[in-house]
Amino acid sequence: MTADVGRWQSVLCLIFFTYLHLNFITVPLLSVLILLATGAINGTVIRDGIVGANGVKPLDIMALFISLAYLSISLDATGLLRFLAFKVVQKGGSSGRKLYAYLYIFFLICGAIVGNDPVILSGTAFLAYMTRVSGSLSISNPTAWIFAQFAAANMASVVLVSSNPTNLVLSGAFALSFTTYTAHSILPFLGAAALVYPVLVFLFRSTDLVPRAIDVDADNDVGAALVDKQGAVVGSALLLVTLGVLVGTSTIGVPVWEVTVPPAVLMLLRDIHHDWSRGRTVVASRRRSVPPDSASNDATSVRNQLELREIPSQPSMPEPCRSPAQSITLQAVFDRSRTRLSSSFPTVAAIAQRLPIPLLPFAFLMFILVQGLSAQGWVEVLASLWGAWARKTGVMGAIGGMGFVACMFCNVCGTNIGATILLARVLQVWIASEPGLDLRAREGAIYALALGSNYGAFTLTFSASLAGLLWRSILQQKGIRVRPRQFLMLNFPIAITAMTASSAVLLAQVYVTRGR
Repeated sequence: MTADVGRWQSVLCLIFFTYLHLNFITVPLLSVLILLATGAINGTVIRDGIVGANGVKPLDIMALFISLAYLSISLDATGLLRFLAFKVVQKGGSSGRKLYAYLYIFFLICGAIVGNDPVILSGTAFLAYMTRVSGSLSISNPTAWIFAQFAAANMASVVLVSSNPTNLVLSGAFALSFTTYTAHSILPFLGAAALVYPVLVFLFRSTDLVPRAIDVDADNDVGAALVDKQGAVVGSALLLVTLGVLVGTSTIGVPVWEVTVPPAVLMLLRDIHHDWSRGRTVVASRRRSVPPDSASNDATSVRNQLELREIPSQPSMPEPCRSPAQSITLQAVFDRSRTRLSSSFPTVAAIAQRLPIPLLPFAFLMFILVQGLSAQGWVEVLASLWGAWARKTGVMGAIGGMGFVACMFCNVCGTNIGATILLARVLQVWIASEPGLDLRAREGAIYALALGSNYGAFTLTFSASLAGLLWRSILQQKGIRVRPRQFLMLNFPIAITAMTASSAVLLAQVYVTRGR
């Protein structure tokens, strides 16, 4: 009997691992289900992980994130970022080094305003195109350009709360206003950005990677890049107004999702109206282009076909059963409906496909798992270990240690989102357990976590962030392959430089603002 049970368990395990695709959603989901089945967590833990506890409100954070993501991606769908990138290429002229510097600065600015995901989405495709059409003085290897873009986008995303979901988690966990957060993160970011560029120039000093002279004909592509001028104007205005209102209301306690969701809905309605109006225009133009005789013949043909369908050829014979391939399934109906909607509203459909919807269940599952660790006392254990380290090393150790731990945890905690959720809870427990804590150590550790959770995206593995996975996927689609070892070897010195520079600036900053 025991042998039979063991055999069935082996069969079930084989089926389970054969047909289940393990990814960043299924793995935490299975973990939650196993913990729930074994009684390690209960319904209260799941509720707290979704609704929120200890100052962290996952629902508010995700509403804020997805609404800002829609605004940014909708703005990107208008072609504005590609248009501006072509303008930067024109400004760079024929100098390869000058163009390299201009694009680095451009990606830094865009990453700070719209976040890293839109820059990864549009910037990667743009660089792949630019390196292919660089004329006789071609860029034979795009490595220098794509790694500079990836580092710039992820460094710049630390500046604003809205630029990265990890920043949203931190601001919610420690009740940081938008102005307070940006005031503490802007100088460390600038320090990193200034020192990383010489490292990039040194790493990619070969003229095969960054030619001294370059020939990119962008004149013919600038106008075509901006596909929706009205949408670019409306989207830019909505995004800038939203960010301004967020800054203005962050000190008076207005829930941030109440500020960001309405503009996102307005942009969605504009996109729907744009697609609907364009669709009606296309249909009207097609009708005008079809001759009347042809239209009447088509109508007669369709009517005849309908009449033939309505008259059965053999009324006395029962209708044969449809084969599975011919049967109408719910999936087929759903696919047809989705295809019809996509053809009617192409802009909205394209934006919806690019929205980071999978991040929502992943984030909620990570909140639940961290809440489970807290309920079982593991977060307190980690907080005590961190407290011992901070007491022994002081302010410098709190900043440098948290920056290093955050960067490393991004690679093992299911992207930087999971690392931020866990480490933010550890810092909360640490701060609550030490009432007389040095404000410089407290403040330094919080913002070192912000830096590490953003810079951790370009450290060891692609899976350190969703942006890394997205970046690799786009490059593969464009025929550019980046090996894991190459990702590690090139990003590691960049990440060390960025984290060291930012930590040094942050250390000086907390001593200046909080005194000695």
